[in-house]
Amino acid sequence: MDDQVSWFSRIKRILGGVLLGSLIVTGVFASGAAEVVAEHGSSAFSIASGLFMTLVMFLVITLVATEKVHRTLVVFFIAASLLFLNYTFGHFFPQLQFLSLHQAFASIDGEVIALLVGMMMIVWVLSQTHVFEWLAVKLFEVSKGKIMVLFFSFFFITAVLSAFLDNVTTIFLITPVAISISKIFWINPTRFVIPMIIASNLWGTATLIGDPPNIMIGSYAGLSFNQFLLDLGLPVVIMSIIISLSLYLMMRWELGKVKKIKDFDATLKEMKSMYKLKHKKLLIASLIVLALVIIFFFLHGMFHMPAAVPAVMGAALLMLIRDRLIRRKFGRGHASKELMEQRIHETFSRDVEWLVIGFFIFLFMIVGAVEQTGLLDVVAGQIQHTFGDNLLVCALAILWISAIFSAFLDNIPFTAVMLPVVANLIGFYELQWIDATFLWWALAFGACLGGNGTLIGASANLVAAWLLEKEKYHLSFMEYFKIGFPLMILQVSMASVAIWVMFLAL
Repeated sequence: MDDQVSWFSRIKRILGGVLLGSLIVTGVFASGAAEVVAEHGSSAFSIASGLFMTLVMFLVITLVATEKVHRTLVVFFIAASLLFLNYTFGHFFPQLQFLSLHQAFASIDGEVIALLVGMMMIVWVLSQTHVFEWLAVKLFEVSKGKIMVLFFSFFFITAVLSAFLDNVTTIFLITPVAISISKIFWINPTRFVIPMIIASNLWGTATLIGDPPNIMIGSYAGLSFNQFLLDLGLPVVIMSIIISLSLYLMMRWELGKVKKIKDFDATLKEMKSMYKLKHKKLLIASLIVLALVIIFFFLHGMFHMPAAVPAVMGAALLMLIRDRLIRRKFGRGHASKELMEQRIHETFSRDVEWLVIGFFIFLFMIVGAVEQTGLLDVVAGQIQHTFGDNLLVCALAILWISAIFSAFLDNIPFTAVMLPVVANLIGFYELQWIDATFLWWALAFGACLGGNGTLIGASANLVAAWLLEKEKYHLSFMEYFKIGFPLMILQVSMASVAIWVMFLAL
């Protein structure tokens, strides 16, 4: 027990040091703001405002990490306080106007929210058929009950699916299977889910559709799916081998304590009798709808359609199909109508996890306030101003700063701010007959891999935590941090080597 307390204290000191270091770095960037602002002719940035919002983010991350208050309540209160401050003290002191109601709503990423709601509905309808438990039994059968085989299976299945779907959708589909199989071995499912989170963000880096920052980069720079896969695919494969082995070594002691399967055949037979598929018509309809949603994920580039659109359409279609199946089974009487309304009510009130949706909404508002101060623009401008003369150093600065900001903030607004900066840098080097296209890969590596640093670093992380909480398991900020952050540093270090190789190849 004393060892656990000591370890927890040590991790808290590390987290405090990282956050303090980030604060100092921000202060250094802010100290050069006057020169950048003068160069770009903008007066939007105030050093005091930037430092204040840095302290606000420091407070948010500290409160979320210590878990003294539920993380959704933390961001709810901070966002509400910024709004209140804007309209009260901000009335007398305009420099305190960080977040108006209009800016708050504008900062919410509706695409992410709609994607989450749509996939929550689809996954819950699927879960009613017990298909996730059935898949867990099949994995158990194929692995012959060997925990090491299952561990690496979950890692690489999640990885490959995240590259060719997207990491949020993959986590929605695979996490329930991991939870089901963990119950067989009497092991905490976080031992499977943490590696899955890391695999999803890592392999989401490899393709155009794997992670939202890549979609933004590809759209802005006109980069194709094949360019992402060819340039980032091999480094990600090499990283995934090293990271999977590192994860196994870090968790080997806990995995070694799992329940031993004495009679594999008898256990398998018992599991097959317990976990049978239910509601086969609903299962077939759900799989068809899910397949259509996935197909349209692939075709989003052809139709210029956000991923949220097929997810919401699929959820709506599946709800109608389930309604029709209920009517056919129970007729059109009062009982059928009551059951149908009960199912719809459960889906919207219980199955859609509004605590998670609320967390994203209020976190987007807080990040919007940070963006409103001009702080992210200053950081981006300072990268260009300070490192622009040295191509390799510039690429590494983009990589590491993007990773740190993505770990503790949302990577979407930072990527949006960095897009024109990277484009300008590439244009600057093209005038010198230097191909600096690989700067886009530095941004992609940093924004996507940084999401592995903390539990709030990426949407997939929070979705996995929610799915665990639905089954009465808790993944804390610190539990994830002590595994995810060191491995994020390792991943970004390996990405630095990949960037160096790209630089040598020029």
